Amino acid sequence: MELPTKIIGLPAEDYFAVRECDSRSFLHSVYKYGGEAQRWADMGRSLFGGSTATRTGSKFDSLVTLMCEGKSITDALAVPPPEVLASNGSRRGKLYDVWKSNCTGIDCSADEVIQLTEMADSLMRNKAAAELVGTTIETQASVFFELNGYPSKVRPDGGTESLWWDLKTTSATWDRVFRSVVDYGYDMQESMYVAGAMACGLSHFRMPFIFVQSMAPYACRVYHLPEHIVAEAGVRLKRVQEEVALRRATQEYYPAEHGDIIELEIPAWATKKESELVYE
Repeated sequence: MELPTKIIGLPAEDYFAVRECDSRSFLHSVYKYGGEAQRWADMGRSLFGGSTATRTGSKFDSLVTLMCEGKSITDALAVPPPEVLASNGSRRGKLYDVWKSNCTGIDCSADEVIQLTEMADSLMRNKAAAELVGTTIETQASVFFELNGYPSKVRPDGGTESLWWDLKTTSATWDRVFRSVVDYGYDMQESMYVAGAMACGLSHFRMPFIFVQSMAPYACRVYHLPEHIVAEAGVRLKRVQEEVALRRATQEYYPAEHGDIIELEIPAWATKKESELVYE
């Protein structure tokens, strides 16, 4: 594949199948879990099997994508009628398969329709989020490019004339949402995605993240990450890419101390005496 390349409309499964380019989620997993995680992923295995939260996030991503394309929330969500479900209410059988093949919306339960509708309504009540959705000219673009000399790939949720943005669902309160940035590597994501956008001809920008809570009150906020945090993430990202390349070249995935008995490190806060603890 010639780099850089941007493909609009590439199915997600085809994007994920491009193994010669590394994604942000892969690089962040290696950063967190080391060579063992890289070895597992390089063998073609998944590091994360998904959860209820990620399934909700995936459906909400799809909903917002359809909204960017001009579809109404009502038309974008579909609940299979009871008569097409199996006798135990599960989504299987010939009748359901026929309904599913003709369905142009997102297959949801009645409860999911309520949840996703509240989330989408909240997003559109947020001025900054609504403006990003309203000025989006492309969704789910798949971009393959070189970052620090290494084949890489990114897939932003939306792009305007001047920037890319990404959508995040969260169950965190706003005073704790920074933990998601750290735990899931959104700072590394911005560094990598901005580089991908610039490889496609855009000028440098600060990437907006649209956060929507997946539980009541389903609030929405749009955040910029601190610039120095993103710059530091870019340095970490390059180091991880170098480590990934070295492991692949040497086929040495395990750390030097692998197989030894090592001392467990316990943080100081975890060993405080009862008299030193402060309870709120």
